[in-house]
Amino acid sequence: AGAARCGPLMHIMAAAAASPAEAPAVDKSVFGRVADFAEQAVAYEDIASGPFLEACAAYREGLCSMGPAAQVAVSDFDGNFTVVQAFFQKDSGNRATWKALCLDSGAPRVQLKWLLWGLEFFMTYLLKLWEGDWSGASTAYGLTLTNHHTFMQRLGFKALLVTLPGRDSIRNQRKLCPDHSGKEPLDKVVDRDVSRMVQGFLPAVCTALKILESI
Repeated sequence: AGAARCGPLMHIMAAAAASPAEAPAVDKSVFGRVADFAEQAVAYEDIASGPFLEACAAYREGLCSMGPAAQVAVSDFDGNFTVVQAFFQKDSGNRATWKALCLDSGAPRVQLKWLLWGLEFFMTYLLKLWEGDWSGASTAYGLTLTNHHTFMQRLGFKALLVTLPGRDSIRNQRKLCPDHSGKEPLDKVVDRDVSRMVQGFLPAVCTALKILESI
């Protein structure tokens, strides 16, 4: 299941590997910060809990910048993230890796699952948009959250999907890059950072889900 979730990334990662290294970027959006923390979180076949949760916190900032339609997602995220973050912080030394955190007898497994499932949906939604799928939200929902929702939840969520912003709207959202210097077009900054985030954070989420499901 984990490999199937991450399958759409293969051609993007192959293209990135074949491309020459880019010059250091001047500007960075919130999504770029998510990518930075995701890179720190990946540790062999496990995930470093601290950087992963920092990536989640930066992701929330990006979600808050995407307009009223995303506020329902923010509320849902907060209900799960705050519980998971508090659990980690109570004993961060012994819960430094995702496997150790999930193995703890007191781990909030319900909130862990919904946190990761929500992240998986949103990262897949962005992946599909940047692949050129104008129905990226619906496509992503069919690949992710619909598998975990009840019939009534599906009805409610499908109504929300049509209100989520498209690629062009996201690319020109100034709140995603409040310190934008103007030296590089905003849409190019967001394009680069979304690609980095999807390449780094979605596999990390897939790995975190795989670890949780194996316990």
